[in-house]
Amino acid sequence: MATKEKDLDLQTFIDRLVSEKREYEGLAPDVINQIKLDLLSRLEDRINAVIINNMPEDQMEEFADLTENGTDEEIQSFTDRAIPDLAQLIASELIVFKQTYLA
Repeated sequence: MATKEKDLDLQTFIDRLVSEKREYEGLAPDVINQIKLDLLSRLEDRINAVIINNMPEDQMEEFADLTENGTDEEIQSFTDRAIPDLAQLIASELIVFKQTYLA
């Protein structure tokens, strides 16, 4: 998935999540936007942790080099090859994030 498309998907996920949180009804739009930015940052951190925790150790050096010097597309392609079940792992993390946040 292209990075811009992924970012849009994560933003849509966060937008829906915030809309489900009843405690936010009536808050100023700038406050809601800040909440969304904070949540997006936290979610990206958790997804990055999933990638790091599931990256085969023998591929960590190449992955680190790509994160410093590669394009978003190269990084995405590499992680997809290195972690075959990455989509399922990320989906599971999204579910846990949602459950934790709405609890």
